[in-house]
Amino acid sequence: MYLTCRIVLKTDENSSRILSIMANFYRNEVNRLINLYAKSNQIVRTSYSEFSSFIPFWSKSMVVKDAERIWTLIQQGGNARLRMKTPQCCWHQPNFKFRDHQLYLQVGGRFGIGDYLIISYHAGELQQRYLKFPLGKMTIRKLNKRWIADINVEVMEKTPSRSEKRMGVDLGIKVPAVAYTEDGKIRFFGNGREARFRRNAFYSKLKKLQKSNDLKAYRALDHALFRWSYTVCHIISKRIVEFAEKNDIGVICVEQLHGISSKPVSSSLARRDLNQWSHYRLVYNIRYKARRKGIRVVFVDPRNTSRRCPRCGRINTPSRRWYCCPCGFQRHRDLIGAMNITFAPESASSRSG
Repeated sequence: MYLTCRIVLKTDENSSRILSIMANFYRNEVNRLINLYAKSNQIVRTSYSEFSSFIPFWSKSMVVKDAERIWTLIQQGGNARLRMKTPQCCWHQPNFKFRDHQLYLQVGGRFGIGDYLIISYHAGELQQRYLKFPLGKMTIRKLNKRWIADINVEVMEKTPSRSEKRMGVDLGIKVPAVAYTEDGKIRFFGNGREARFRRNAFYSKLKKLQKSNDLKAYRALDHALFRWSYTVCHIISKRIVEFAEKNDIGVICVEQLHGISSKPVSSSLARRDLNQWSHYRLVYNIRYKARRKGIRVVFVDPRNTSRRCPRCGRINTPSRRWYCCPCGFQRHRDLIGAMNITFAPESASSRSG
């Protein structure tokens, strides 16, 4: 299983200039090949001798792969203007190495520095641990005035758990996630009220920036909302998997939430909350984190999971946040969903995580 490890490069004026030259020529060559494919309406084989000499020889195969990938997206999506916008440059694993907190890049002798460009880098404890695993492709680009390197890292997975104990996870807006295990253990994750407060505060500021026509500040604030949501999804998914591992769970059951954005809602604010919270990202994070722990993730049919009584099977409509059944069974409505998900059969399209 591959993950992306990001490190920050400590570049000086000379190394920054060299990276900028290679990144710009790399992007230009990718776009040149795409234009060539567009004229011929097919992938055309080209010789490496036609590429710019400022692109390392070992990166030229990556130019061809990126051009073919974007050309495939153009054919699938029909967007003829799709091109590589961000200057970047890629290396295969044998052509870079880490030694003594320094990155050694093979660039050839065209820059007058020998075969290697040596750059110091900053990496946290987790990144340092990942860099000891088998490495794959590395992409260097500029982000917020700093040069960063994204490295594909092959992380070893744990042996799949032999436990068949199941845990259901119900996803929502007011309560981001509720977990229920077969033996009756319960855990609520996240704070929906805090999420709504933060979203409302963000949108209030965005409206003011729209009136002032400050486009740069508008984009920065919009990106801040995305980063916060992205971080919360990682935190919640990590706690869910840790809770499962602590209780010896072998199977995590989640809802197959296809088309949730088209679900009818009562107000525009509810529609905004539904669109801003990414259930898909949360499920994706749960899947890959659980896979690293040897826990399987399966999907179940979400129909009536919050309306069916776990005791008698009767379908009832919950009253706000509380579920009451004529048989006398009462629970939080999201907990009812988690209980039904735990014992629901797997969906036909379910795949193991």
